[in-house]
Amino acid sequence: MHTISRWFNLAINITLCLCFCLGTGTALAATGTLTGKVTVAGTSTTIPGATITAAGTPGTFTATANSSGVYTLSLTAATYSVSCSASGYQAGSATTRIKGGAKTTINFALNKVAVPGIITGTVTNSATGAAIPAATVSLTPGAYSALTDTAGKYTITGVTAGAYTQTVSSTGFTTATKQVAITAAATTTSNVALTAPSASVTSLTATPDTFIEAAASAVTLSSAVSGSIASYQWSQVKGPKVPLTATSANAASADVSTLSVAVDTEMVFRLSVTGLNGAATSKDVSVFVQPANMYPVLGANTQIGGSTTAVKKFIYNGTEWAIFNIGSRLCVTQIGMTKNALYSIYVPGFINDIDLITYNGVNYALLSAGSAGIVVVNITNPTAMIQVSNVHLNYYQSGITFAEGGGDILTGNEISSIQAPVAALESDGITLYIADNEFGIHKTALSNLLSATGPVLEADGTLLIDQEKYTLQYAGENPWGGPIDLKLYGAKLFVSMKELGMGIFDPASLEQVGRYNLYTDTTMTEDWFINMDARQVVQKDATTGEPLVDAFTGMPDYRQTSFELLEVMRNNVIAPTPWADFDRYGKFYYKAQGVDIAEFGGRTIAYIAYSLGGLVAVDITGYQTATAATFLNGAYLGYVPAVPANGPDKITGTQSKSILPYYGAGMLKDSGVIDVKIRGNYAYMTDHFAGLVIVDNAHIPGTGWKGPNGQYNNDTDGIPGNHFPDTEFVTSYDMAAYDPLDNESMPKWMYNVPCLLTTAEIGGHGNRILLMDSMNIAAAGNVDLLACVGAGGFNFIDIVNLSAAAMDDRYSIPVYFPTTEEIGAKVDATPGQTISIGHAVGIASSDRYIYHADGPHGVSAWSIVDADGYPTDNIHLVANTLQDEYPETYNGVKIYPPSHATNVVFDSDHQTAWASCSSNGLRRVDISGVESGLGAIGAPLLLPLKTTDLFEHNGEFGTVKGLQYQDHSYDVEIKGNYAYTADGSNGITVYDMTKDPTVMNSGFVVSNVGAITNEKPPLGTASGIALWTNPADGKSYAFVAAGPRGVGVVDTTDVLNMKLVKVFEPIKLEEGKVGAADGQSVDVKVVGDYAYFTYDSFGVVCYSLADLIAPLPAGVLPTEVWKKSNTSVLLYDYRPVAVSRFKLQLVPGYEAWSGGAVKMDYTLVNGQLNFYVAFAEAGVLKIDWTNPAAPVLAGIAPTVGECTAVTISNGRLYVADGGAGMLFFK
Repeated sequence: MHTISRWFNLAINITLCLCFCLGTGTALAATGTLTGKVTVAGTSTTIPGATITAAGTPGTFTATANSSGVYTLSLTAATYSVSCSASGYQAGSATTRIKGGAKTTINFALNKVAVPGIITGTVTNSATGAAIPAATVSLTPGAYSALTDTAGKYTITGVTAGAYTQTVSSTGFTTATKQVAITAAATTTSNVALTAPSASVTSLTATPDTFIEAAASAVTLSSAVSGSIASYQWSQVKGPKVPLTATSANAASADVSTLSVAVDTEMVFRLSVTGLNGAATSKDVSVFVQPANMYPVLGANTQIGGSTTAVKKFIYNGTEWAIFNIGSRLCVTQIGMTKNALYSIYVPGFINDIDLITYNGVNYALLSAGSAGIVVVNITNPTAMIQVSNVHLNYYQSGITFAEGGGDILTGNEISSIQAPVAALESDGITLYIADNEFGIHKTALSNLLSATGPVLEADGTLLIDQEKYTLQYAGENPWGGPIDLKLYGAKLFVSMKELGMGIFDPASLEQVGRYNLYTDTTMTEDWFINMDARQVVQKDATTGEPLVDAFTGMPDYRQTSFELLEVMRNNVIAPTPWADFDRYGKFYYKAQGVDIAEFGGRTIAYIAYSLGGLVAVDITGYQTATAATFLNGAYLGYVPAVPANGPDKITGTQSKSILPYYGAGMLKDSGVIDVKIRGNYAYMTDHFAGLVIVDNAHIPGTGWKGPNGQYNNDTDGIPGNHFPDTEFVTSYDMAAYDPLDNESMPKWMYNVPCLLTTAEIGGHGNRILLMDSMNIAAAGNVDLLACVGAGGFNFIDIVNLSAAAMDDRYSIPVYFPTTEEIGAKVDATPGQTISIGHAVGIASSDRYIYHADGPHGVSAWSIVDADGYPTDNIHLVANTLQDEYPETYNGVKIYPPSHATNVVFDSDHQTAWASCSSNGLRRVDISGVESGLGAIGAPLLLPLKTTDLFEHNGEFGTVKGLQYQDHSYDVEIKGNYAYTADGSNGITVYDMTKDPTVMNSGFVVSNVGAITNEKPPLGTASGIALWTNPADGKSYAFVAAGPRGVGVVDTTDVLNMKLVKVFEPIKLEEGKVGAADGQSVDVKVVGDYAYFTYDSFGVVCYSLADLIAPLPAGVLPTEVWKKSNTSVLLYDYRPVAVSRFKLQLVPGYEAWSGGAVKMDYTLVNGQLNFYVAFAEAGVLKIDWTNPAAPVLAGIAPTVGECTAVTISNGRLYVADGGAGMLFFK
């Protein structure tokens, strides 16, 4: 029996499953043609004489480019690694599959070789002139270093041309620094003379030198000094600053009574003495501090910022009040045209939904708090709310069958949890219905929750459940159909079930009695898959001839999944891939997440908020009498399209045929229609990008929901079926940009009937709404509706005049609540910008500041020490980039933001915060002013970006030849002046930060490995990168978290000719069968002799570096390290065996916990290695990995939302917690 635990809705869901190419047919002829042209990168100049080599199972074949730079090879059908080389140019490489009878084109754009420089010299004693052996010589920025030989000589080769700081040190001498310039293809000589001091520190001790926080009040420092000294100085050079008092050159004391740390911490104290000859020397001593706990800095469940996703209203003292959330903060305020006082409390867990109920004379707010369960708050006096209880739920289901990542079909699987994620609640005042998106629907008596003595519990401590209904369908390892919203209407329970559409259930029996599923509805042709019938495109059962779909849902089943994984992906069979296509894109398009219902002339219509599928109207007349035996299938009536993920305008270039990370594709996961409310003939809906939208003709969607001019052609690029970025499947509405010059323009249809209002983003992305009971939408002066705007906060909206000429004149926002009270810098650099935090996905730190990546809100800097440099709990913003997603012009200067920042990396050498901006590439944020202390609380710095800070190979300023695909930056490592970027489906792209990225042939793109057309990307969706140089032979490598492709290893020794070493999914054993890890790898760190990879559903995996870089047997391609037959027999497997693996759900007692590994940081202190892993719903995990073969769970710091990233500074943890904002631990 196999046990699994599922994890859903990760905020930083970095990829969208496996990649397949849709097609039909059978195997073709045995010979195909490979052809292409070789040019100089960034130009149309050809390179005659270039050598092209194709290596595959049939053999190795070569061709030479002719006088026009064109080459041609006739090859046996197979997969080949193709390389292109020419004298004086960087080699290029690609992987492709040659199909019989077909022509495959691969063009190469080669960069001219950049020749590095050399630095050499001699290190001597300044007093005697004698050579100093074993002196350390290093250059920064970069990782260049060498030791002098017995003659005092050193040489460092392969240094990128540029300016460096040279540092020379040797025991017994004063360290020297100087500036040097390295010239390409030249040798620079730099001799250095070191001075021996006339006085020295012979010993330095600390007592105690190891302690647990709060166990010591002071550390005594004692020293012995030889020689005559002119002066001395005690200082602290590492670790969280503590008060240091010196009494003499022989004694000092450090006050550690208030020191508070969350991680193992090393403090280093230094005594420096200057001799009478003016030469200085110093000695350091370390003090190690162990944490007693990981305590939340701001208090339990308290965060900075958070998304607003739930709203209700109630009457208090005769006036209407709004109740809404900001992450885990429950807020109430009186509704009015002016802003009233805000009252709030923090509760456990992120608040997904709010339900209000009066029970035994007490007014309660029932909060759906995700994996934190249900939180009950007494709001009888809203100015003094009280948390009454917090209770978890359990679930268990057995007998589950699915196809695992390697294609094997596994039966008898189980799922279980004692922290079931509560997405929504609904009650009739007697019974409580609970939406659990990892299981289905639970039902219990309201009295079980609101008992006077507290919740009635099961034996395991979870809420007593009277009845439940399992609703999921498994095909692959990630199920479909988890409920996320509930609505009681007309004695039936309407359930929004994401991928499985809208379900109608009998509240008494919980039997499903009806549904509407847009994906399986063949009558609706204006959807993502354009008139596709799943039953026609799946494979057929060999015995019965029946299609491989689930008998109840009609969706592709586990047999179809197995076929696609084994035959299409592993054995290159050409066939449709409906399961992969749905799990890749479809699950975000066909995602039902809200419903409202109305009656018109005897007809009952359900209006489904269908994400990217739009607002879909369905006839459900007769639902009242539906039973399981007389099952009701809703009949499609009409729809309103959603705003596409990248807006209606076309992006530059084309996308390589690969999986699209959701934020790399314009945040597919969050896009589309979120909520809907019907009032009269109007549909009030919210769209992620369009904000609040009001659509007329809700009573006649069949005839009234379409544009005025009949059929529209929305195919913007002439490529059928690509849907990216165009919306060719929409034919009833004009999806062209209303204002082609506006980056945020809505489609034209939104400015014509039946659309009456489109606000676009009003402080943030559209989310849940609530209509006031009394609305006056024809005049100003009253609040008509309440609107959650996600990470943007919360609005009161006044509908003024839906006939006004200008869209902005049709509504106003009299009251706005941002998600923080911080004061940011406006575009003119003056204070006053509101700051909302709620897309917390990346975080990095220096000793004094944290840098936070918040998606559309860019990058912000926050002070984490006080004016004297001591760690502080009073953490506030001191600098920010533009808060708009698009450039703004001020005083004639165009200022850019780091749009959709999904990660941030602190670069001390260049005083830069590097923002990985998913589909906008890599952006450089100058933080020198921040690190110099120029930003202040209340008077923050603006961090403006210039055009030369935008590193994109396919952007505003053009396209680098050979890299004409959409930028995907998710992580970066800096080496010298080079930025090695994890470029999503483009693999690794290396940028030269000293070159102008607005000039396509400036050489700012140094090289790339992994960009490829018409094939699965060899490095999957590269989302994490770590660089390492082997000290044994000087070779350099990049280790890549390659998304669904798993682990990538690249030889970067010659940056101009990077080569794949191997790419593989970790070995996974299922019921004795050899398979592959499911999910996606996200992050990677190198510590010592090991590399550690996080996986969203496989935990953290440790490999020996020696195993990762070991060569493969001759003839084995780097991307085909293991292989199975079509009968699932293992043919060969050269994947490295992991040294160890940690997964929370494999730890006894945590089997049912939710969460998966995302980003991580670590400490290596006093010989102990601890990883701090952002583990989504589980929070931050502390894993003791001191023994590489035996990781141990050492602690858990719970967070509010879904923890995505963590950074360590001054012994404290700073956490990006997705929609819950930022949290900190000490």
